[in-house]
Amino acid sequence: MTATRRGLTADERLAMLERDRARLKRERLQRELAGPSWRRMVRTLPITLRAEGTLLARELRSDLEAVTEALRDQGVFALDTAMRLAHGHGFLSAGDVHVYLTSTESLGRLADAGLVSASTHEDTVLVRPWAGPPRLLACVVSELPESRLVAGDYRVVTAERLRQELVGAVGARVDLFTLLERAEAGQ
Repeated sequence: MTATRRGLTADERLAMLERDRARLKRERLQRELAGPSWRRMVRTLPITLRAEGTLLARELRSDLEAVTEALRDQGVFALDTAMRLAHGHGFLSAGDVHVYLTSTESLGRLADAGLVSASTHEDTVLVRPWAGPPRLLACVVSELPESRLVAGDYRVVTAERLRQELVGAVGARVDLFTLLERAEAGQ
């Protein structure tokens, strides 16, 4: 027997309309309050790590700082890790390490040292709304992106590329974009 779909009642359609209007009003207010930051963010061309190369995830077996230190000379740090290294705080809560590498040999060395798991982790979602183990998210590319040197001799992506990666990872989040702009202006 086939299931028949019931049409929405007038009350259900009205409730959906009111919910959508409230959402549009909230988004319009955010754009107005953000002002120039919103316009700069909308003009930013997003970059996603997944589209740049091969994205591999490994579960961290050690603390974030040890993995970051081990990768200092081998790659260019991106996204939240770049923000933490450049400004002392990140904008994502997962505690993952984001890095560009030119080969998977670095991952093998980290696994041999016991810093990350030897097997690939299934979850490659950059910004996850669920709890999970901290991961190393390595984007293997043929050529490392442009970088800058920050305190501790870490190489992180340029300020413009960090803006592009943020918009590519979280979308139109003017609060995080403004946080990044203020941190970059403070340098």
